[in-house]
Amino acid sequence: MLYNDLTFTIAIRQESGYSVTAVAEHLGRVSETLPPADLRLQGLLSAVAALAPADHDEALLRTAGEALFAWLTPGALATHLRLAWDRAERQGRGLRLCLSIDAPEINAWPWELLHDPARDHSFGASASTPLVRYLDRTDQFGALAELEAELPLHILLVVPQTPDLDLARERSAIEEAIASLQGALQLRVLNGLVTRTALADALLAGQYCIVHGSGHGGFVDGRGYVGLNKADGATDWVDSQTLARFFVNYRSLKLVILNVCSSGRLDDARAFQGLAPQLVRRGVPAVIAMQYPLTDEAALQFAREFYRRLCLGQDTGRVDVAVAHARNMLAILSPGDRAFAAPVLYTHAADGVVFTLPREAAVSEVLDPGNRRARLAMLVNSLECSLDFEEDWALADRAQLATWRGTLQQAEEAYWAHLASPQADVQRVASQGLAVLQARLEALDATLR
Repeated sequence: MLYNDLTFTIAIRQESGYSVTAVAEHLGRVSETLPPADLRLQGLLSAVAALAPADHDEALLRTAGEALFAWLTPGALATHLRLAWDRAERQGRGLRLCLSIDAPEINAWPWELLHDPARDHSFGASASTPLVRYLDRTDQFGALAELEAELPLHILLVVPQTPDLDLARERSAIEEAIASLQGALQLRVLNGLVTRTALADALLAGQYCIVHGSGHGGFVDGRGYVGLNKADGATDWVDSQTLARFFVNYRSLKLVILNVCSSGRLDDARAFQGLAPQLVRRGVPAVIAMQYPLTDEAALQFAREFYRRLCLGQDTGRVDVAVAHARNMLAILSPGDRAFAAPVLYTHAADGVVFTLPREAAVSEVLDPGNRRARLAMLVNSLECSLDFEEDWALADRAQLATWRGTLQQAEEAYWAHLASPQADVQRVASQGLAVLQARLEALDATLR
């Protein structure tokens, strides 16, 4: 899908309030001065933050998302959004919502909950409206260099020794998610005593496209820290500037993920939220940080859907679209759980693309058994997901069902394309999957009527 951009820039608070400017392609810009959050909005955001992993309060999440929408889009800002959205729909495009927030207290709000009550639309959980925290750094870094990558993409999973966290389960979840994408992803695990030297050596040893880290964070005076290990096992607190120095010399690195597992603290999430924009400002193309701890099941589902969307299919390399699909999957599987709003994407990639596959990839997929396995794994995984989700329809609202219908339509197109594959096993799974998806679409349409 192609996208138009709508960028909201929120400046640091002045005496009169917050200056908010909305810029849409071919529609110009409008500005408003907005007041600080009122007591109602503050209370809603505090209530969302107080939820525990796996707590369910759909009414609270929806109300908080609508309150955020009301704060962001009064008057001319609302009109600008409507015009931009309508224009994108007429063109058959999506609308990419970019939030460029200079005010740290506003940046801390859970914008991924943003919900338009008039359209009953959740921005963060829809691939038609990817929501990103955008930091324009083209003046410093220019366009992303060396976009081209090759399958399999190399991932470094960093799991420092942390006695009070159960990171083994999260490691298992990541390994399970990636196992279904053999040929598309290759994983190396760095665990035990993860010292600064160990991390530097690991990065030197492999051309990693993605670094996926878990553990403790610290947040002091508005600065985030991540916990590595000292040689004696004690925690070594590393700030964003130092952490960025590990990454800036590796042009193959496109994405860093900072995760908080279910046994983590909300302070860990706050720390990673502080680290993420600083890493992007220092040159990392994209960073995903969890603003809430995730259950093991949610972490598995996010990783499975995110990596599948990022590495395979029509939107390969589009980190914004991959995150949107993964959020939507979490919303479908667990309605009322704030987990879908946990992943926060920061990027300076203007179009959301952090890597591309070479044009000859289509030919190499025929010749390379690894890529052939990746194509087959994508089809099998789509089929298994489709078989599993019908029982969840009764729990989803109409907006989630409509979004999922679009996802199924995209999968249907992919199956049609794979029917022409020269590999018999790919053709067989494509034919089977196409029949299942068409039946699912008919049943879903009946549910929506």
